Amino acid sequence: MFILFATTQSMHLIDFKKVFVSSPLIYSFLSLLSISALAIWIYSLATIRAKDIVPQTFCKDIKAILQAREFTTALNYCQKRPSLLASLIHVGIQTRNFGPQVMVDAIKAEGKRISTPLWQRLSLLNDIAVVAPMIGLLGTVIGMFYAFYDVNRSVESINTLFDGLGIAVGTTVFGLIVAILAMLFSTTLKYRLIKTMSHLENESLNLSTLILTE
Repeated sequence: MFILFATTQSMHLIDFKKVFVSSPLIYSFLSLLSISALAIWIYSLATIRAKDIVPQTFCKDIKAILQAREFTTALNYCQKRPSLLASLIHVGIQTRNFGPQVMVDAIKAEGKRISTPLWQRLSLLNDIAVVAPMIGLLGTVIGMFYAFYDVNRSVESINTLFDGLGIAVGTTVFGLIVAILAMLFSTTLKYRLIKTMSHLENESLNLSTLILTE
């Protein structure tokens, strides 16, 4: 596979096959990181949705049940309609007899527990953004080492040296591209996650007041 670069003085062809063969392990690992970042991002966008985490039908039904003070029915309804909000309300009902402070602390602890896997996905994207440039730089340093190590004092070897250096830099470029993509994925996912978690917190607080109301 070739890509053509045109300049005012000359035209250059980049042989991607040759570049990949120069450091197959590094490029394979960076490709795996990029695929992993994309998979995490797509999966998270598909699963972190307000309509799934805070279902409107559930909010409406559980509100009516709590207003009627039918806590046993509310517990059963939370079990039948599982969601992150249902988990919080379930814990709140179970601990309501221990007082408001205990109930609020229990809801916060449950919220932290159920949201941890979501934040871990964001952390994985951040880790990829940090590791990818380092892996790319490692490939460049290794390539430069072999280029200088094998060089002989001749014109042909000097040309080979510069060709090798040009190919070696490719791993750093690829690593930076992977890191930038991972950072973009992380930013968009963080925005959605914070927005969804804020909505979940507001709904749980509103419903918790109904649990405490005598």
